[in-house]
Amino acid sequence: SLLLNALGVTTTQSESQLPISRRVRDTLTHNLTRYETYFSTVGGALNLKKCFYYLVDFVWTGTQWRYQTNAEINIPQVTITPTTLNDSGIPHSLNWLEANDAQRTLGSHIAPDGSATQQLDVLYGHFKAWKFALRNISTGNLQAKLLSFQHVFTRKIMFPLIGHSMSEAELQHIQQPTDRELLHILGLNEHFPRAVLHASPTFCGMGCPSFHAQHVADKVVLFLHHMKEREEIAEVFRASMSMMQLECGASKPFFSLAADIWYDLVTPTWINHLWKECEPKGIELLFNDKDFWVPSAQRVNDCTIMDLAENLYHGIHLVRINQCRLYLQVTYLSDITSVDGRRILPAYFAGKGHDAAGRETKLHWPPIGPLTTSHWTLWKDFLHQLCGTTLRLPTPLGGWYEEGKVMTQIKYELYERRLIRHHNNEWYEFHPFNLRSRTHFHETPHPFHDLHLLTEAKVVDISRRAGSIY
Repeated sequence: SLLLNALGVTTTQSESQLPISRRVRDTLTHNLTRYETYFSTVGGALNLKKCFYYLVDFVWTGTQWRYQTNAEINIPQVTITPTTLNDSGIPHSLNWLEANDAQRTLGSHIAPDGSATQQLDVLYGHFKAWKFALRNISTGNLQAKLLSFQHVFTRKIMFPLIGHSMSEAELQHIQQPTDRELLHILGLNEHFPRAVLHASPTFCGMGCPSFHAQHVADKVVLFLHHMKEREEIAEVFRASMSMMQLECGASKPFFSLAADIWYDLVTPTWINHLWKECEPKGIELLFNDKDFWVPSAQRVNDCTIMDLAENLYHGIHLVRINQCRLYLQVTYLSDITSVDGRRILPAYFAGKGHDAAGRETKLHWPPIGPLTTSHWTLWKDFLHQLCGTTLRLPTPLGGWYEEGKVMTQIKYELYERRLIRHHNNEWYEFHPFNLRSRTHFHETPHPFHDLHLLTEAKVVDISRRAGSIY
């Protein structure tokens, strides 16, 4: 009923009554049991004490997603019985770690929720070991101390950081004591200006870059390398970038946007940490259009909703308007505007979404839970500021661009007194409420076979009221 592999989890209809976390747990148990059996068959053994696993799930708080604790997931722990010749193995429970618990993997301590606490503790341990080693080196042998800093200690610090997204403030825990030791090695007073110590010799500095500067530089180099090679990791990067672009809802690549305004609108990831660190320093990463998807305008005079919101709101209010937009799964004004381009559709103003407006998104959107009343009050205030209480656009939208990629598809068409809908590759029609009605239809769909009439049909907006379609 469930396939678990490197690409994620695929489910089928059987056993669908079980929670997805339980199905993942059962599949993990099944796969590990088989893996342990294979090991035993070739004369090996799986060291169960070294095995651990995470089950990551989320709960919506009303304003954001939060990682669930293992107690909240509330399913049995994975248990494996080692294979023995006489079937006398004792069941062993594997370590089930919390989402904020980091374990050492390939030299780096990375937790699913991105917590850097344990990694920083490990790095500080490296610093204390290096500091102790310095005391065992002859006081006058400054060259050996400098070499130990450059080729041993720095590499131990930088190697695990490539998988993290550390801020300058987080790395100060390691940077400050390291600077004091380094200045002593260089024969300088510990109050020596840190800006001069870390600056490049090109700018008359000492050429000892900070850990944070090296951290960001290493990530930029790695990122550009994989994007250039166009390998599997590059595909993952492009997918992450596309999702971030969809989350922020801007008409320009997010790498060119002001991070202090837009960063809070997106989910923190390895990539947007680069944006957060590079943009304030004037570093802009540019990409070919094929490598960076940006939603394009679909109609003349079209504009993204968030470009308009940025001019009116900031901070938490901008975040909440963006959450309303994500809930409705819309990006441009054309997504929420009538076919004639003159007014905002009432369904989107009321926060009801595509189905109530007779439309359908063509994109895969990040999930978002139900929003609070204050969210929708702010959303309505925003649309009132744009269009007034009549919801009529001050500048109507024009014709549709032929080369524009449709992100929100209008699903209903009208031919004379026949309302037609395309759904799941099938065509349906809705009968008029009475013999004279042209705008009032029953909600019950009927198969539509006169496909030759579609060339003369016109796309229309609909609304749903009291079990009817208008």
